Amino acid sequence: MRFKSLFFTVFISVLSLGFWSLFIEPQLLIKREIAVPRWQGPDLRIAFFSDLHAGAPFINEIYISDLVNRINQMNPDLVLIGGDFVINGVVGGTYMPIEKVAELLKKLKAPLGVYSVLGNHDWWNNGGHIRKTLDASGLQVLENQAQLLTTKDGFQFWIVGIGDDFTKHADVSSAESQITTADPRVYFMHDPAAIFQIEESFFLTLAGHMHGGQVFIPGLGAIITPGAAPKEWASGWVDFELGSLFVSKGVGTSILPIRLNAIPEFVILELKNQSP
Repeated sequence: MRFKSLFFTVFISVLSLGFWSLFIEPQLLIKREIAVPRWQGPDLRIAFFSDLHAGAPFINEIYISDLVNRINQMNPDLVLIGGDFVINGVVGGTYMPIEKVAELLKKLKAPLGVYSVLGNHDWWNNGGHIRKTLDASGLQVLENQAQLLTTKDGFQFWIVGIGDDFTKHADVSSAESQITTADPRVYFMHDPAAIFQIEESFFLTLAGHMHGGQVFIPGLGAIITPGAAPKEWASGWVDFELGSLFVSKGVGTSILPIRLNAIPEFVILELKNQSP
């Protein structure tokens, strides 16, 4: 009887975890707020999300509209998007054309602009067309490009968009060659592995691609992570001598529509000037 009771308990537990990871967690969306100290300029709010994978199970028009509305409610100064706007063969998914994705995302509002990079799934689905569509919708793509921004207080800083390392589009040296002043740098990229190319100091780098592993088991960590970045980078902060990297768990799913201990998120970064 004890064996049957144990078996039944294990069976129910596994069934519950399976139901949660397939039907509950993938459709959640949390706001992750992070205070980032040691900023040299006026207080700045940056919204960042990655790996939308529009058309994956639960990532439909209603979900995307909710994401946009929740970001706009935070009144960000700047919005950065870390790529993988579309899907490529996600089980149970329905491909959403980039035109529809851009139509929904172009409602994002930020006085300093909305900027994007492309991910591997974007390149696998005609990256050139996706870039043109995003640019035409005001979601400007920075593909190994640097853009100098000026706040309302006159403070200047660089945002540096790096191409996707997974599909060999990353060219950090090309982006850095466009930087002409010593103002602070905020990099953003799809695959965090591109950070290995950075050779100069930066304030902050944002990335996605790792999905938090999609399945994260306490004690074991992320089960599978794509690309050359260590699996320990599945989510959260990684500190380097040159600066700090933050990797988001992203929004949608890839290959299998499963998330466990990797709840979908968008990130609000509060860059704080703590000078007396």
